[in-house]
Amino acid sequence: MKNLAAGKKKSKDVKQERRKKYADLAIQGTNNSSIASKRSVELLYLPKLSSASNFQMNKNKELLEYFKFFVPKKIKRSPCINRGYWLRLFAIRSRLNSIIEQTPQNEKIIVINLGCGYDPLPFQLLDTDNVQSQQYHDRVSFIDIDYSDLLKIKIELIKTIPELSRIIGLTEDNGYVDTSNADVLTTPNYLVRPCNLNDSEMFSGLLNECQLYDPNVVKVFIAEVSLAYMKPQRSDSIISACSRMENSHFIILEQLIPKGPFEPFSKQMLAHFKKNDSPLQSVLSYNTIGSQVQRFNELGFSHVNVGDMFQLWESADETTKKELLKVEPFDELEEFHLFCHHYVLCHATNNKRFLFARGFMFDRPLSESELAVNEDYLLQECECAINRKFGDAAVCGNDVFYMGGSNPYRVNELLHLSISHDKMDVQSIDVGSSELPVARMCHTLTALYGNEQLLLIGGRKAPHQGLSDNWIFDTKKREWSMIQSLPHTRFRHSACNLSDDNVLILGGVTEGPSMLLYNAAKKTFQDITPKNELFQKSLVSAGLAFDSVLNQGVILGGGFKDQTTVSDKVIVFEYDPENTMEPIKVVKEIRHPFFQRYGSQIKYISPGQLLIVGGTSPSRLFDQTNSIINLDLHNETLTSIPITQSIWQDHSLMLAGFNLVSTVEGTIHIIGGGATCYGFGSVTNVGLKLIPKTK
Repeated sequence: MKNLAAGKKKSKDVKQERRKKYADLAIQGTNNSSIASKRSVELLYLPKLSSASNFQMNKNKELLEYFKFFVPKKIKRSPCINRGYWLRLFAIRSRLNSIIEQTPQNEKIIVINLGCGYDPLPFQLLDTDNVQSQQYHDRVSFIDIDYSDLLKIKIELIKTIPELSRIIGLTEDNGYVDTSNADVLTTPNYLVRPCNLNDSEMFSGLLNECQLYDPNVVKVFIAEVSLAYMKPQRSDSIISACSRMENSHFIILEQLIPKGPFEPFSKQMLAHFKKNDSPLQSVLSYNTIGSQVQRFNELGFSHVNVGDMFQLWESADETTKKELLKVEPFDELEEFHLFCHHYVLCHATNNKRFLFARGFMFDRPLSESELAVNEDYLLQECECAINRKFGDAAVCGNDVFYMGGSNPYRVNELLHLSISHDKMDVQSIDVGSSELPVARMCHTLTALYGNEQLLLIGGRKAPHQGLSDNWIFDTKKREWSMIQSLPHTRFRHSACNLSDDNVLILGGVTEGPSMLLYNAAKKTFQDITPKNELFQKSLVSAGLAFDSVLNQGVILGGGFKDQTTVSDKVIVFEYDPENTMEPIKVVKEIRHPFFQRYGSQIKYISPGQLLIVGGTSPSRLFDQTNSIINLDLHNETLTSIPITQSIWQDHSLMLAGFNLVSTVEGTIHIIGGGATCYGFGSVTNVGLKLIPKTK
């Protein structure tokens, strides 16, 4: 019996060790994805940036490449991933710059990269040919720490690549390579040491071996998405051990789930890492900026500067941001907002004399407003599986038409949606005309002439290929016909039908006027931009609604070309068709943080009552209490139309790139929509409906 029990125990131990080894390999696999994405940035972004924004340039202003040694293939990622990884590179570099700028010239700095992977940071900063890192030369040394198996590969690459060996002074006859340990490398300014960070005793021993307790040496620990895969108590023990050394800094970049695990992006992100057998663990305990501040304070770092990645984007100088906008066509601002709010950058130090410089200091997070619940409406599931985003929908009587959009490829298909019980049936329309609009997204579709015609305005193909063509679709004849084109391309604009069946076209990405009026009878366009300074810049992806009874309209939020600023205003206007020169007159403006939305949809649900749905914001993530809200325009009060717990947790929900349509019964349907959640996969909205409780 003893032999049997011993055998079972041995078998169990073997299985546990195998699982542990597999988990370690899965975590190491995240390094491969990360380094490939950084290679994409090196290839695409860095050559196009000036010396102020390029981290890798020689005296002849030529790009120096470092990631290529670890990712020899040419990699190209999506625009959002490229921008996100440039921001990650900027995050670490900017924090290191802030430290070296405030460290006396005679003090040495050691940078310890925890979970370094194949990151070539030491080579970037130690390379004397790199004029962008001159301030680091002769002052900084590095210690790279990671799993033994990964370091063996990294060291072998360094030994066999002359450019890397030269930077750290590695030659065959200098004896820096420990031939008995293939995972150890020792040069005067660069050490490689194996360590499983889950083993706190092993880590403490390594700190002693590397003699990091000298208070006259500045220690900078970097953990770029490396502690996130560890259990909180283990990652905390690493941070605590580092804080016990005087004159230490800790820079951590890792995931956040500030609205909990069921917020759509968070849910997709957590599922992605779980599926890849590298589940995020610390993020469940330290899910907000506030909890990260408390974490580092309690673990021995008295001074903490924390912000999310959009705050970091905002802190970049204007020249850099303008250059970045020119690198590649970019029209994924909703997805960029979502990514940025799910990553935290924290710089903590136990050096009481260190001051976070103004250019590097983050503002504290905004306080949240508690909203009273609106009891007049009920949100329910309603299946409408069109699997499209950034198309547009229009209601003609009892019929709903949906045009274009993408998932993931752009289409020019026109769909007919009919309501049946708790779902919308979807049917493709066979079009009789020989000439059709090209596939597009980010256009508008508006009903005209007693619900027998649809007006299609602009849109785009690729982000740098805006469209200026306009079309009429006859719902009876099932035919498209082209009408007058605009002199400028226009996409991500808004449109609504006015009381006299003319169409107001607002903003968008365009060089044209901020506001146009389409005359349905004459089929002509007129510039009616008010002289009000509010409309001197074109609003992009703003919400727009009009009440023909009140002859009153509302514009909400919207962004600008800088892709940083988003309006936090509701602009209420009146329409006077008799005033042919300036028919739009601003009545009042209302400001609130919850109005700062890009890509939201709005609709009057009764006179003076405005429904506001979705969109993204540079300043916050919206949650189940404020993603859908009601604005009383008379008394300027907001109420919440909460998303029920069952929908929030179990529904496929993404309130970006969607549409609102209302039926004659007063039910409002949320159809279409979705987003690619960075590199974690896509979420497609399957539909919801908002029902008045009195009906």
